[in-house]
Amino acid sequence: MWKLWEKTLQTKRMSGEGNASPKEIPLGTTEKEQPLAHFATTGITADQLFTILWEAVEILELDAGLKVLFITSDGASPNRRFIRLHANNQNGIVYRSLNRYADDGRHIYFISDAPHLLKTARNCMSNSFSHKKSRNLWKNNKNISWMHIVNLFKDHCSGGLRLCPKLTKNHIDISSFGCMKVSLAAQVLSSTVANALELVYGPDTSETVCFIRHMNKFFDCLNTRSLYEARNTRNNNVAPYTSEDDERLQYLLNDFLQYFSEWKANVNNRAGQYSKSELSKMQLSYQTLQGLEITVKSVVECVKFMLNKGAPYVLTDHFNQDPIEQYFGIVRTSGGCNTNPTLEQFNHSMVNIRVAGSQALAPFRGNTRRNIQRDFALENEPLAKKKR
Repeated sequence: MWKLWEKTLQTKRMSGEGNASPKEIPLGTTEKEQPLAHFATTGITADQLFTILWEAVEILELDAGLKVLFITSDGASPNRRFIRLHANNQNGIVYRSLNRYADDGRHIYFISDAPHLLKTARNCMSNSFSHKKSRNLWKNNKNISWMHIVNLFKDHCSGGLRLCPKLTKNHIDISSFGCMKVSLAAQVLSSTVANALELVYGPDTSETVCFIRHMNKFFDCLNTRSLYEARNTRNNNVAPYTSEDDERLQYLLNDFLQYFSEWKANVNNRAGQYSKSELSKMQLSYQTLQGLEITVKSVVECVKFMLNKGAPYVLTDHFNQDPIEQYFGIVRTSGGCNTNPTLEQFNHSMVNIRVAGSQALAPFRGNTRRNIQRDFALENEPLAKKKR
């Protein structure tokens, strides 16, 4: 499922006093979360996506007067093939395309949903020497194993004093529903778990710790949600972006992507006779690696673009498809016990949600964080009494 997100800079023109010249004061960015269209289908191809999405961009740019900055999706095969259709003899990975409907030569960026990437990275690690055992993650002569986390949970996460209070059995034995929960993946690939592994097991888990730290910082950098979260949590990685020279942007482009490049080179140069399939199992899946590179390059350029256009700050939490996930959560809960609505019932639910507007809240048990930061107009005036 794709989400088109528009960011438009609003400016307010004020006339100066006396002979002062007018000036433009940037008011920041506005965001609109509204379904544009939906299609009932059992499957879709990249060619069909190409036509549909560019028609949507045309409507938003030319008819609605909105500026489309990026398109985000999960890592499904048609979505990845859709991105590759924009290669146009580009060298390296494709992460953007020229916006043919923009009169200022802007690009449209492709972003793979960051929470989805965090979950796929966690899934790759959970299958390394555990669960399906489809991965044998290895780097610098050491394993990156899910069993390190399992042992940590069994040995040091029970009783009154626990090294990782949030780590539970649901994090270790991942169910079909648990694999969709972003919070479970974020709490496993966290600095708390990395610190505990480093404290208890030392150098034996150094590569597992290094991998967790990189994924934790990556998600923090792409999950800035509030102006004050960094102050309240004492975590500078979740601070809003206010400068094009932000250290985190340099980290994402250089240190983070370089880590996976070195990992690939280290695996390919491993001594011994290994098949191509065996070498690929020593790394994250190629879909996840491509998604990470596409997302990092696109988000970095989007942040710089917005700041250069006058935005006072940028919150990278908006560069994902959480709104569409929350929207489907609302649709599912609106049907009560009916978890398989027909097309007619789905359309009826959409009309109801559109009428309800901002009062429709996402469910608590959804696979994304519920957004409750809404502006409600509350009146304290007493109701008029009935005339007798």
